[in-house]
Amino acid sequence: MKQNIHILIFSILILTACSGSRKYFKAAEKLEKQGLVNEAAEYYLESLQRKPTNVNARIKLKEVGQKHVSNMASEFFRNYNTQQLEASLSSFEKLQDFNSKAKALSVDLDYPKTYDEDYQKGIETYCSKNQFQAQQLVVQKKYKEAVPYIERVKKYNASYKNIQQIDVLAFCEPLYQSAINNLENKNYAAALSLLSTINTKSENYKDAKDLLELSTAQQTKSFILFEPKPSGNPAEKEIEDYLYENFSQIAGQKLSSLRIINNTPFQSAATKADFNNSTNIDLIQAIRKATSADYFYVYDVQNKQETNSGLNKTVNRGFQEFKTVSNNTLVTTTYQPFDYNVVRAQRSFSFDYKYKLINAYTNQIVAAQTQNVRGTDAIEYQEFHHQFSGNINNLYPYNPAQTAVLAQYNARNWRGLFSARSTLKDMSELRTNAYNQALNVFINSASGMK
Repeated sequence: MKQNIHILIFSILILTACSGSRKYFKAAEKLEKQGLVNEAAEYYLESLQRKPTNVNARIKLKEVGQKHVSNMASEFFRNYNTQQLEASLSSFEKLQDFNSKAKALSVDLDYPKTYDEDYQKGIETYCSKNQFQAQQLVVQKKYKEAVPYIERVKKYNASYKNIQQIDVLAFCEPLYQSAINNLENKNYAAALSLLSTINTKSENYKDAKDLLELSTAQQTKSFILFEPKPSGNPAEKEIEDYLYENFSQIAGQKLSSLRIINNTPFQSAATKADFNNSTNIDLIQAIRKATSADYFYVYDVQNKQETNSGLNKTVNRGFQEFKTVSNNTLVTTTYQPFDYNVVRAQRSFSFDYKYKLINAYTNQIVAAQTQNVRGTDAIEYQEFHHQFSGNINNLYPYNPAQTAVLAQYNARNWRGLFSARSTLKDMSELRTNAYNQALNVFINSASGMK
């Protein structure tokens, strides 16, 4: 029987999938004739929701909807008195939902108001039973099994008795114990992840906050950023100084797990040493022990260049369309040639950024690269030899009267070059672009310190 009901409803759903109030009303009538009062009431409700002025739907919703509410009220009464708490709460919530939707459409439906009190009593009993069960499971350290009971209580009353404490304990304790094990095994990365998760739930769980700081410190790598060797090129020295001043700031903003060791006498004194030379092992290890650095970062700037091509002009010829009218009816179209310049120019600022990332413990190069960073700009535009007045859309890069149709093309882009940008970006802007690229190379390379 249930299978037949489902088939009927499914068939009606297909028929009404993309229809309006009237279709839903007809579907509701069919369901009602089949004796499916509850289902019919839902469809009458849908019909009225789609068209609140549907008088027939309103009348039927009042009639059939009342039967539906009475059925749900009886179901609640039966479940409540047979101690089927979850089922009774569910049936009453369906009743409330249907009733509130009907009331929003000005259709009042009735049910025994004493059921409201029974419902609240049911919630209290339901929360009490689930809270007790959750607490027992937590005491037994069955944290995962306690979670469903906690969620049932929170659904109705998130502040019920001590459910918040139980919730925190069930969530945090297994993570805390796992974090402790990872710390004992010096698996700081895993511990950091677990303790960070605990912190999202509670910032004051046991000593998790202190352990989080410890794990973070263990994961933080430190390095000395060495100033480049003195350069004979003042322009390159200016770039090196700019980068050195900005590396510390940008590292603090974007590299949370890295720390630059500043204010050490080795930063300038050691720049004369080759950090990847086996003859300097004693010096390297002395610096490491004195500073507790995990890595050394050495960089240099070379081959600084500025280029400015100047304006490069090429003469070209276009054609302007003219139309003349004679005898008030005859239109003659001609194309007159005109000369214009194609102007090109480019400007760039570039230098080679060279760096080495060295493991302070092994004196081995972790990463090394020389990358050309460049700020460039280029322009291309067209200029008339003489001042132009007229409609730009009458200009062509070819003579339409002498060019085969298949060889003609849309001249829109070509015309746009007469109003294209004609001023190059300032060299200072290009220099800033190149500097920012070097800073990004630094961030990406420093991120390799693990």
